[in-house]
Amino acid sequence: MPAVTTVALNSVEGSRSGLASAINSAFSQAAGPLAIAVLGLLIFAIFGASLDDRLASLELSPDARQQLEEEKINLGAATPPNELDATLSETVEQAIEEAFVSGYRVVMLIAAAMAAASATASATSAALLIEGNKPKKTTEDASARALKA
Repeated sequence: MPAVTTVALNSVEGSRSGLASAINSAFSQAAGPLAIAVLGLLIFAIFGASLDDRLASLELSPDARQQLEEEKINLGAATPPNELDATLSETVEQAIEEAFVSGYRVVMLIAAAMAAASATASATSAALLIEGNKPKKTTEDASARALKA
């Protein structure tokens, strides 16, 4: 983030640096909630599809399936319908847990990939756009060193 801020501020005239800083800050603050919303939708979709796949082979009544459909909104906290026997209830509960882990795993992998991409982009932009503090070597310096040797 500091590299992006530096690039944004260095790309405008001094009189517009406040505006550039405000725009940069606004985009930075909007990105977090947007990412949370998108990843939330993604985990919900993956959880629902995974749970449907896991429940497809089970013999559940239409009422039980409807109750589970309504419970999907709770993600990992979803509970099996009360009408199920103990064995089937345990199987459904395990399916809920595994479906949640599947969705969570995908979202965490995406978040890790986004963090790695962000770090790479920041490092690349810093390397390309921020001038270093190393003094530039001149031919005079090289000539002076050659005479001393």
